[in-house]
Amino acid sequence: MKNIKFILNKLISVFTGKTNMELEIMEQSDIISNLIKKYIKSDSKLNILIPDNIKNIAIIGSGSSYHCAAIAANFFRNNACYAQAYYSSEFYLSENISVNSETLYIFISQSGETSDTNLALKKISNKTDKTLALTNTKNSSLYNLAKYKMLIYAGEEKAIASTKAVCAQLFCLLLIALKIMQKQEKPINNFLFELKKVPESIKNSFNFNEKINKYAAILKNYDNAAILASGMFYPLAKEGALKIKETSYINTTAYPTGEFLHGHIAILNKTCAVIILINNNNVEFTKNVLCKIRDEYHSDLLIISAIELDNISLDTLISTKTKYDIDFLFVSLLIFQLLALKTSNLLNRNIDNPNGLTKIVK
Repeated sequence: MKNIKFILNKLISVFTGKTNMELEIMEQSDIISNLIKKYIKSDSKLNILIPDNIKNIAIIGSGSSYHCAAIAANFFRNNACYAQAYYSSEFYLSENISVNSETLYIFISQSGETSDTNLALKKISNKTDKTLALTNTKNSSLYNLAKYKMLIYAGEEKAIASTKAVCAQLFCLLLIALKIMQKQEKPINNFLFELKKVPESIKNSFNFNEKINKYAAILKNYDNAAILASGMFYPLAKEGALKIKETSYINTTAYPTGEFLHGHIAILNKTCAVIILINNNNVEFTKNVLCKIRDEYHSDLLIISAIELDNISLDTLISTKTKYDIDFLFVSLLIFQLLALKTSNLLNRNIDNPNGLTKIVK
């Protein structure tokens, strides 16, 4: 069966010149545009059904879905209500999960058939009906078991490394946060403005192809890489590390920017590539960490920055010039996806079906 899949993917590559992963990356702008039409009404009301009186959010997912959960939990905490992200397996195995009527439990699975996510939902479904399935697959096990449902409308995702489903899941989680804010009568127009810009921002991400190509040509020579980021961009860095790891097999690990200095920086005494995200907050702190790495360890750097950086001259500096965090979030997501794709291409990896990995597609 695996050989058949490999042959089919090779045929797709021959006829289109592109892998499934690349084709799915290219779909993302249209997918988000479609989500905007489906869930944001002309009067700015959100066409999303959730229960009333929600004061807490628990978001449960595995792999890339967990990274979406962790990013969104940060956004929830800063703007709507307390939120916590959980790995599905850890949530299911925990004996001390407290279930209450003021918490909405959101379960994320592209296929709706992720076993540990479904087990986690089953564990609490007899204790509360405030459960929401966020999935790509209508009438899947997850979809049918949850009281509330939200589809991400990403279409079938064939590549094992998830790209368009991740993008759609993250976008939908932000919409859910705004829905809760609407119920709390908090203003959301500025956030809606940012979300409506996402399709254009995704398209603009392809303008960085040349610099991504340059760093991919560097990264392919490494066995190890580190990605540094802060705040809600740290779980985004974890998603970037996963994409690079599962497609190229380069051992890539994400760290909170400040925490990296507390012992972890020792890995740079051996050959290790470094990628740093600089968003619009804590810029000077991040620049200080960057300069220490550059001056003391002379690592090959890729800098993805929301702002222009003075006094830093580097062929692999990507200044996205994104004013808003939501903008930078999706642009950085696309840059990570493209870097993983291009690095794996240069290494001649089986991009759509990496060795040892499987995926449920429904």
